[in-house]
Amino acid sequence: MSGAFDRSLTRRNILRGTALAGLAVGGGGLLSACGSGSSGTPGAENESAGTVGTGGTVTWASWANPGEAERFKQISKEYEAKYQTKVTWQLVVGDYMTKLLTQLAGGAAPDVFYVPDNGMAKLIESKTVVDLTEFVNKPDSPLKLSDTYESLMNWVKPLDGDGIYGLLPDCNPLVFWFNKDLVAEAGLSKTPAEHFEAGTWTCDAADEFLTKMKTTGKRGMVLEAGAFSPMSSWITSLGGTAFDEDNKAVFNEDPKALETLEWLWEGMAADKITFGGTLPKGQGIDALFYGQQLASCQMGRWILPNLRKLKFGYDIAPFPSADGKSFGPSLVAMAAVGVNSKAKDPEAAMWFATRFCNKDGQQARLSGGGNAVASVTGLDEIVTEGGPDHGSWFNDVAKAGYGIPLVIASKPAVSANLATEIDKSIKAGDSAKKFADKIAAYINSGG
Repeated sequence: MSGAFDRSLTRRNILRGTALAGLAVGGGGLLSACGSGSSGTPGAENESAGTVGTGGTVTWASWANPGEAERFKQISKEYEAKYQTKVTWQLVVGDYMTKLLTQLAGGAAPDVFYVPDNGMAKLIESKTVVDLTEFVNKPDSPLKLSDTYESLMNWVKPLDGDGIYGLLPDCNPLVFWFNKDLVAEAGLSKTPAEHFEAGTWTCDAADEFLTKMKTTGKRGMVLEAGAFSPMSSWITSLGGTAFDEDNKAVFNEDPKALETLEWLWEGMAADKITFGGTLPKGQGIDALFYGQQLASCQMGRWILPNLRKLKFGYDIAPFPSADGKSFGPSLVAMAAVGVNSKAKDPEAAMWFATRFCNKDGQQARLSGGGNAVASVTGLDEIVTEGGPDHGSWFNDVAKAGYGIPLVIASKPAVSANLATEIDKSIKAGDSAKKFADKIAAYINSGG
């Protein structure tokens, strides 16, 4: 199952470290998490020590906030000491993708780098990233493709053809965050989490939640301005189809998808759902939720560190589903780690990338109550550290989720301008069906 994504959420990944954050200061170091190693040439077995993938040099780059920057420096030092590989990390500020493309064109790009979801297709097309399939299929590869949730890997593959051109360092599934204190004040008999446990977390239950919240004078939900990612999650979780197997937008034709969009439009008309584009300047969805002026928000685990500083009860539920008890497919925010096709030391670069993204690497970066979710199996306990009460559901949502569909990822104009087209349509007062027809046509036409 696939669903639409958009540039606004991609920018959130970059600005807030959605798919690479989770770097808890108290978490175990990469050095202690990774397997043993000793000196030797990269990719060649050191017979005396029985190890591979040591030595060589690696430069790598990413975006990062100040806390993440310090952690990445630490990771680089620990890797260098562990594997006798000279590691240099570069912080990229500003327009990340533009700067990366400039570096690649000039032959000055790092050996390994983060790739935002709307940038992978361009790198594959230009052959500036390596197909990692052969390397990860080696018997001694630190990461096996079978370790990663398969449903999240669609966007690191070419539109037509085979190959894996990026590895997932972690992920961030969208969930239904809610304020437990406001639920109680509204007189609701069950929280969304309790509804889900009872098998009654349906569209009707969500509507009751929003209706009750309206009577309190608080906002129940804000539909993000210019974003299709939450709409896509609502559609697919409630049983609709946003995109078909041929990577074509069909949410304007699928009956269940249209039914969901009609429900969202009815909610906005009844003032139970607020369109984010109508919020006063400076009022963001996360800030309204932190300030207890908004009862729910549909975001990832990236908001957890901020919530832990606040003094109100909060929890999560998956998006409502048709049967009220299933983890329906919803969008998962991600970035990937790619290897430069002109890396100065290709073997060392691939060893670094696979170790960074494997179970040990993710555990080292995500332990201690971080703000991302593992994208590999065997780390379910990570999301229960530091809350919320039903944090374990992040794993289930990730396993059932999907990434940016290739019909968007592979078309730069669509990826760059989809948010604007969505915002224009809603502000123009288009009906749900007219909106769906416009946006589906825009996506399918390639912008």
